[in-house]
Amino acid sequence: MKKTIVVTGATDGIGRVCAHSFAKTQEELILVGRNADKLAALVYSLQLTGATVHSYVADLSSAKETFLLSETIRKNHPKIDVLLNNAGAYFDKHTLTKEGIESTFALNHLNYFILALGLLPSLKKAGEARIVNVASRAHMGVSLDFNDLLGEKDYSGWKQYQRSKLMNIYFTYELAERLNQTKITVNCLHPGFVKTKFGQNNDGLAKILLSFAQNVFAISEEKGAETSIFLSTDPSLTSVSGKYFVKKKIEKSSEPSYDVAARRNLWSYTEDLLKHKFSFKFPGF
Repeated sequence: MKKTIVVTGATDGIGRVCAHSFAKTQEELILVGRNADKLAALVYSLQLTGATVHSYVADLSSAKETFLLSETIRKNHPKIDVLLNNAGAYFDKHTLTKEGIESTFALNHLNYFILALGLLPSLKKAGEARIVNVASRAHMGVSLDFNDLLGEKDYSGWKQYQRSKLMNIYFTYELAERLNQTKITVNCLHPGFVKTKFGQNNDGLAKILLSFAQNVFAISEEKGAETSIFLSTDPSLTSVSGKYFVKKKIEKSSEPSYDVAARRNLWSYTEDLLKHKFSFKFPGF
């Protein structure tokens, strides 16, 4: 039976490869991207294959835009089988979104949280549904400082990126536990070090070094997308939830990632921020 799959960050890299893969099996696609022209070109190329494609332009670093997007998708698509949270970025310098939130935290963490909770009613209607969060092995070697979660006191672009990927894993484990009485699974993954446009939003040395490393050490986008595709569609994973995958296999994430108190603190912090700053209310949760 045809599945309805949401892919964020769909216009480049892993997201684009996943979209093409899902189109080949004639799934119904809901693609989210920030660049309207790139998104339109992708939709056109996929429709030529006969795929059913819907597209939404949104800046997922904006909590308000992400929340409104979740409401729009939920209204237009009452049943969703898979949410692939793939959009993310690395910010070498401390920057704020238009809403005054540190950019790494906003795009890499809040975006996943808002979309997953906002789309839960549609996921529940699918019967068996999946939430797949693209994390990274970069989460190794860090823990969260709840006194400086947004890097306001001591900002390091790489450390903040690492912490955001740890947040992805905390969110995955906590949401999986909260949904354990439903038929929605929640898993996360490390895609590998992939040669994409990741990091090209930066200037100077950070951009040069990342480009060099990608050219020398990185795997292809197709290889990097394999685990995302596997977690989104493989029938063997119907009842597997709350796991971290590398190369399509379950692996242990870092020791700090199993800190239940920290993951619940992060959930409470995020929930309070969205409630008090934006007055968001998530349906059916």
